[in-house]
Amino acid sequence: MIRRGSTNDRGAAAVEFALVLPLLLLVVFGLIDFGRALNEQIVLTQAAREGARAAALGGTDAVDRTRSAAEPLSGVAVSVTTCPATPGAASDAVVFANHGFTFITPIGAFVDMFRDSTAGAPITLTGKGVMRCLG
Repeated sequence: MIRRGSTNDRGAAAVEFALVLPLLLLVVFGLIDFGRALNEQIVLTQAAREGARAAALGGTDAVDRTRSAAEPLSGVAVSVTTCPATPGAASDAVVFANHGFTFITPIGAFVDMFRDSTAGAPITLTGKGVMRCLG
């Protein structure tokens, strides 16, 4: 006679699922927010490169070009080091683009446990663009 299941194993699957579910959700939420953060970092870096190109070519609109290149993101802070009037061999135009990243999933509360800042404070992402000055 073959027994289909023991009465001692009843509910074991539900208990195992309850133990594994928080870890599974942590991984899924982490992947979602990590993907968003990586996308914003790439956008910031490309926007900073665009602004550095504008500054290296002698343009005065490096800040506007950086912000327009980072268009999906709002509230991008831009700082520009322009080229000197007579650029030398080591003269570079440097642009930094900063943006605060906020989590959309509950993983932010988990990350806040390991940070020394206020709970829910955004993480600052920075993109840097450097281009040699023409001269």
